[in-house]
Amino acid sequence: MPPMPKLPSVFVIRSSGSCRATYLNRKLAVEQLRLLAGRLVEQDPRVLEVRLFGSLARMEAVPGSDADILIVLSEHSTPRWFDRIPEFAAAFHDTDMPVEVFPYTRDELRRLETGGSGLARASRAGLILASRV
Repeated sequence: MPPMPKLPSVFVIRSSGSCRATYLNRKLAVEQLRLLAGRLVEQDPRVLEVRLFGSLARMEAVPGSDADILIVLSEHSTPRWFDRIPEFAAAFHDTDMPVEVFPYTRDELRRLETGGSGLARASRAGLILASRV
């Protein structure tokens, strides 16, 4: 696959005299995340779905916010979800927005839902960025 061209910044800076304001272009941020999530689904057959949740999905994000990304996997040989983070975080390095990935297998998510996990609830209310199913 060809290298990804540099993506434009999702942060907009406006200056007027001594005042400077920075805001987040949410639409551009979500477009970029969809593009990167789509590439991840295309390149890794274990990835079933990529979902945005948290403040950006709820339209409450500010310039210091990060993008919370749930990555649903069919399976993975690494037993602990947090040990998988570096592998999947790399897929989102081309955006200048901070991204936090949560790579869980489908079975792990089912167990979390049974236990009433906040992550499971938050992700259900999120926005699907890319899906294989």
